[in-house]
Amino acid sequence: MKLTKLGIIFFALSVFASPAWSLSSDKNKPVEVEADSFNLDDAKKITVYSGNVIITQGSMEIMANKVTIYGARGATDKVVATGHPVKFKQQPDGNQQLIRGEAKRFEYLVSKDTLILINQATLWQGGSTFASDRIVYDSKRSIVKAGDKKSGSKRVKITLQPTQ
Repeated sequence: MKLTKLGIIFFALSVFASPAWSLSSDKNKPVEVEADSFNLDDAKKITVYSGNVIITQGSMEIMANKVTIYGARGATDKVVATGHPVKFKQQPDGNQQLIRGEAKRFEYLVSKDTLILINQATLWQGGSTFASDRIVYDSKRSIVKAGDKKSGSKRVKITLQPTQ
């Protein structure tokens, strides 16, 4: 589904400033972070931004209660954002409409190029909506999975607007 892939790709790949995946309008823009507190532990290779965290890069904006980055700068292993909910938005290139999303938890596994939206996950673009308790996007294989019977995840709900 186009909405799901666009929303997840733009969030995951823009927030972590990977030049190969960033939008052309955003990839060369600086990443700016605001938070109530910041904690960098070089020995443990963990960076934590807490309290009203806002991350922006060009048109991309992420709002969370807490963002934890695992790994050294330039060699990030995993990024976890939590909130009530974590929210993001980004304007894609071309004539595409604004992409918005939210979930209680976002996990980005850098080495696997996988983004997991957990607990009340929803993506919107235009009038279309994609919602589930768990949405997983594997960008290496271009696979999107939503819901998970094994974990008892809620059903998937998709609303698509007709093409105009």
